[in-house]
Amino acid sequence: MGNQDEERFASEVRRIRGGPRSDERPAGLGTVRFLVACPFGSSLVLEKARAVMSIVASQSMQGWPDETTWTLFLPAWFVEACPPELSGAEMTAHLDRWRQMSPEEQAKTEEERSWPLADWLYWMDPSRRRWWWWDAQELPDLDHIVLAVEVNDWPFPWGALRWLFRAAGASSVVAEEESQ
Repeated sequence: MGNQDEERFASEVRRIRGGPRSDERPAGLGTVRFLVACPFGSSLVLEKARAVMSIVASQSMQGWPDETTWTLFLPAWFVEACPPELSGAEMTAHLDRWRQMSPEEQAKTEEERSWPLADWLYWMDPSRRRWWWWDAQELPDLDHIVLAVEVNDWPFPWGALRWLFRAAGASSVVAEEESQ
C-alpha cells in the first residue's frame, strides 16, 4: 500500500472519530449524503457504525486479513448479524426468485438483504471500496443520521455501507438524491 493510501485511511479514521477538520475538503467528486433512519434512536446506531468503520479503516493500513481473522477484529454484534453464506442450492433458488421479480421488487429485496460477512468484506476491501467516511451527524429528532461519504465516481457501489448501518440498527439508508 502506498503512502497516499495510508494517508487516506488515516484521515478516514480521524474523520470517523471526530468529523472533518474545518479546513478539510473532500477529494474526487466530493461527498454523497445519506439519510439513515433509526427508529430506536440514532446514538447507538452511529456509535456501532463508527466502531466497525474505525476497525476497517485502521486495518486497511496494516494489510487485509482473511475472514477468520476479521471475526476476531470486528465486534461480535456485527459478525452475528451477518447470515451464513448461501449454499449452491439456496443461491440457485434465490436467483430463480430474483428473475421473477419486477425491477422495483428486486431493488426492495436488495435494500432489505442481510449480507454474509464474506460478501461484506469483499466490498470493504481497500482495492474495491469506492467511498470513504466523511462525516456523520445525528439530527435533532434523534431518529435520523445524516451521513456523508467521500466518493471519486458516481454511481458507486454502496450496498456494504447500507448493510453496516442496517446491522447496527437502522431501518433504512437512503441516498440524498433518492430521498428528494
